[in-house]
Amino acid sequence: MHLIHQPLVRVAAATLAALLLTLAAAMAGPVGQLVITDARGDRGMLAPYIHGKNGIGYLYTTYVFDSLLSQKKDGDVKPALAKRWTISRNGLICDIYIDLRAHWHDGEPVTAEDAAFTFSYMQEHPYVFADVRNVKEATVLSHDHLRLQLKKPDAGLLTGMLLSMPVLPKHVYADIAEPQRFAEPEAVIGSGPYKLADYNKAQGRYVLEANADYYLGTPKFKRIAIVKMATDAALRAAKADEIDIISYLPPERLEQAEESGLNVVKAFSNHSVRLGFNHAGRFGNKDLRHAIAYAINRPALISTAYQDTADVADTGFFQEASPWHSDDVHPPYAFSPRKAADLLRAQGWARAEDQLWYIDGEQVVLRVLASKRETKAAKVLAEQLETFGIKLDVRIMERAALQDSLSEGNYDLALYASSTLGDPNGILRRVFGKKWASDRYSGKKLRALADAQSVATSRQQRQSILNEFQEVYSQELPAYAIANPYMVTAYNEKLSSLEFMPGGVAIGVPSALHKSYLVD
Repeated sequence: MHLIHQPLVRVAAATLAALLLTLAAAMAGPVGQLVITDARGDRGMLAPYIHGKNGIGYLYTTYVFDSLLSQKKDGDVKPALAKRWTISRNGLICDIYIDLRAHWHDGEPVTAEDAAFTFSYMQEHPYVFADVRNVKEATVLSHDHLRLQLKKPDAGLLTGMLLSMPVLPKHVYADIAEPQRFAEPEAVIGSGPYKLADYNKAQGRYVLEANADYYLGTPKFKRIAIVKMATDAALRAAKADEIDIISYLPPERLEQAEESGLNVVKAFSNHSVRLGFNHAGRFGNKDLRHAIAYAINRPALISTAYQDTADVADTGFFQEASPWHSDDVHPPYAFSPRKAADLLRAQGWARAEDQLWYIDGEQVVLRVLASKRETKAAKVLAEQLETFGIKLDVRIMERAALQDSLSEGNYDLALYASSTLGDPNGILRRVFGKKWASDRYSGKKLRALADAQSVATSRQQRQSILNEFQEVYSQELPAYAIANPYMVTAYNEKLSSLEFMPGGVAIGVPSALHKSYLVD
C-alpha cells in the first residue's frame, strides 16, 4: 500500500479557551441562557449566501431566518411564514398565504412581496440549499397571498423548496448585487426566533438573542451562545455546569458524557461512507464494481476503523432511518473473494503466481482518494484489497485538493461521506451531480426513476418509484455504501427529550437541535 498525505494547510486559530470558558460560565446557570459547543467553531456569518456551505452553517442560520414551512419534531412539515397553502390537482399552481403576524427583526412586516422577491432573487442569485429553477412565476395577489406557477409538478415542493428556502427581506436585499459579499449587519435581519447579536469569526463564537416578537411562540432562551470548544474541554465544562450542549459528541465519548451528568441522544447520521467509482474509467463496468464490493469485508472494516461508532450501510442508497427507506432487502455483497475473483477473470483480469492481479500482463494499481476524516477506513480498505491481490495507491487529501482531483477524474476509487437525508429530490445531485461528494453516475434507468419520483402526484406513487430506485441502485452500484456512522448530542436539563429528526432538518441536516426545541 502506498499511502501519501498531501501537505496540510494549517490555519492558526486562536481558540482562547479561557475566554470561551469565561463566556460560557457567565451565560450558564439561568434557565433563560443556553451555551452550545461546536468543536469546529466558525460556520460563517449566519445569513444566506455567506454562512458555511455545510449543514451546520445552514442549521444555525435557520435560527435567524424562517422559511415558508417548518417541521414538527417527527419531521413532518408544518406552517411557518406560510400559515396555509393549497396545491392544484395538476401540481402546477401553489397558493401560499403568509402569516401576517410575522415581522423582520427590524420591525418591518413580512409580506407576500418578500416571498415573491426571494424566489425572483434566488433565480438570479442561486442559493446552494434551495433550488428555485422550477418556479416559472411568483405572483403577489394580495399582501398575504402569493401564487407560485411551476414549470412541472414537484413532488418535493413542500419537503424540499418551501421547507429549505430562507425568505429574505425585500427592503434589505433588493439593492444587493453580490449577496455572497454582503456581510453587513443588515444581512442577518431575518424573521426567525433568534437574532444574531454577535459573531466573532476568529474565535468561532456566536451570540443570539431572543426575538421577543416571534410570531410562532416564545423563544425559550433569552440568549444562546455557540462557542468553539474541543471535546475534552467541553466535557470538563459540562461537568462544571459551564456549558449546556455538546452539539456533535464523538460517539466513542458517549459514556464519558453520561458520567459528566449529561443526557445523550444517539442516532445514525445517515451520512453514509461510500466507496465511489470512476465511471469514466474502468469502473464504468458494473461487474468490476461488483467484484470490488465482494472483495471488501464491510463488517471487519467497520469493526477496525469505526469500532462501535458505525454499522453496515444499506446498499440501496437510503438508510434504514430514512422515511423513504424501502422494506425490501437489498444485496449485501457479503465478503466473497471467490465471487470477486470470478467476476474479475470474466473481465479479462488474471491472477499471477505472485497472487497479484494483472490486465494484459500489467499489474493493476488502483488510485484511491480519501479525505482526512476517512483515513482509518482507507487504510483498512487498502489492507483488504491488497490481501486480495489488488495494489492500491492511497492518497489522503485535504478537502480542496480532493475536490480538484475528483473533478479532474484523477482516481479509480474514492471514499467520501454524503447525506442520504432530506427530500428525495436530493438524489438528483447526490447520485448524478458533478460535485465532489456525488456518485457522478449517468445510468439511464436509474436517472429515469429519479426523474419520475420528482414529479409523482402522490406520496404512495413516489414511494413506489423510490422503492424501485433503491433496488436498481443496489444492483447497478454507482457507489458502494460501506458504513453508516452514529452521531451523538449531549445536553443537560435545560432541554428535554432531544431527538435527531427523522429525515434530517430541512435540507437533511442530521441534528437534534432543530429550532423547535428552542421555542415554547
